[in-house]
Amino acid sequence: MQFSWMKNNLVINRRTFCLGILASGAVEASQPIIDITKTQSPIIDLQNKKKGFADFPQYFDVEPKFNPIIDQPFSPRIYSKSNRETILLALKNVHTQEEFSLNVPGSLQFSVKELKQFNHFCRDWRRDEETSMDPELLKTLSRICHDFHSINAPINVEILSGFRTESTNEMLRRKSNLVAQNSFHIKGQALDFRLVGVDDDQMKISAKKHAIGGLGIYRNFIHIDTGPRRQWIM
Repeated sequence: MQFSWMKNNLVINRRTFCLGILASGAVEASQPIIDITKTQSPIIDLQNKKKGFADFPQYFDVEPKFNPIIDQPFSPRIYSKSNRETILLALKNVHTQEEFSLNVPGSLQFSVKELKQFNHFCRDWRRDEETSMDPELLKTLSRICHDFHSINAPINVEILSGFRTESTNEMLRRKSNLVAQNSFHIKGQALDFRLVGVDDDQMKISAKKHAIGGLGIYRNFIHIDTGPRRQWIM
């Protein structure tokens, strides 16, 4: 059996036609589901052909669900008072453009005032609500930053996501089923960040060395949480 188009005088046999159909399907299936750079739609709604994350910035945290039976529990580390030098963190919230400077002592012990400031800094900016962030997040972030400190120079840290209210989390879940229902952002136990001026690969190596809870490795940012020990790469 042959198919012909007389206008262009083209002839194609059935086998070639079928192979072409199969090949086009394979090419379409090979396209990435999530494109953090937003060069194409990360999630496709097959009915409405709309972007799943049309209002998202290029940093999107796809936090997987955890299994409390399989995943190992978080275990805080004990720090000595003399194991590290004092470093300065220059934190910036990329959504509110707020800045927060924090001196981190070698003991990684923070005052009540500093922790309250951190709580407000990491609030859910969509709802303007805050919670008590887990201090272990700040300790883990500080240990990672310490690998890149230099004398009398602050370490610039961009905070992408901290606390997330349940209503905000549900809004994100309505846009994608990739958002975990039991996200640790809701509990104030998760932080997404990147280090300005630090090589992404080096940042990831340091994060793998110091993170002792959940660790998400993304192309241009890091997710840490104080949930069970687990790692994922996006």
